[in-house]
Amino acid sequence: MPALDGDNVTVMAALMDEVGEPGFPEKFLQTLRGIAGTDFCSAFQAEEDGSLTYLFACGYHSTIPGFAERASLDYARRYWQRDRVTRQMLNAGPGLAKVQVVRQAWNGIRDPEYRRDCYERAHVLERLTIYHSEEPRIFASLYRTRESGPFPLSAVERLEASAPLLMAMVVKHVRLQGRPPTAPLHPPQQEIAGRLLQAGFALSGREAEVSAGLLLGRTHREISEKVGLALSSIVTYRQRAYRKLGVNDRRGLEALYEGISRV
Repeated sequence: MPALDGDNVTVMAALMDEVGEPGFPEKFLQTLRGIAGTDFCSAFQAEEDGSLTYLFACGYHSTIPGFAERASLDYARRYWQRDRVTRQMLNAGPGLAKVQVVRQAWNGIRDPEYRRDCYERAHVLERLTIYHSEEPRIFASLYRTRESGPFPLSAVERLEASAPLLMAMVVKHVRLQGRPPTAPLHPPQQEIAGRLLQAGFALSGREAEVSAGLLLGRTHREISEKVGLALSSIVTYRQRAYRKLGVNDRRGLEALYEGISRV
């Protein structure tokens, strides 16, 4: 089994310094990139009542803004009960080791809606998941896209070697942070709104903010609750933004934003 090289050990030490701090999720992703060439990562906590708490998600997709966060929130709200592999791992009982690494390919996911929304639409090829089978029942996943290719065997072996330490730091981070917030730790909405404001379409701040929420897949009601405006105001700002941007619907908005992001 290959050992971690000096650079990865240094990154792991830097990750330990971020345990309990706001910068931990991004540093965790940076560490996973060094170990396994990870494109995205996510972390969740399984609760006693059968629900799933979103902890964090990180990673940048070249054409789908906010994909890591959006897909992770969808997974926690809608799809995780359909994830047979994770449910089996979390309900396996005391026979397994405390920390396990499991590989899952996109085409091994049977549920078509879950597979489409969380994998196919962003060309996610596979995931590696680290499971912590004791309380708190936390699992963290690494993802690679078609562009990066599947995880090499050497990457899987490096992750298996470092998984106990990585999971110990995630568990410690969650305990130090206290109860995870229901909202994302690092929502990209303001970053997206800023790009729209700078793109030369003369959007107002509210128009850009509402557009950013739509790009993240949020409903009008979710945007209303997040920004503290009435539903009717959200509709008005959306209509004004679409008119200035020259688009007719959310698909047109996504295509326009993809062009902005490439520039």
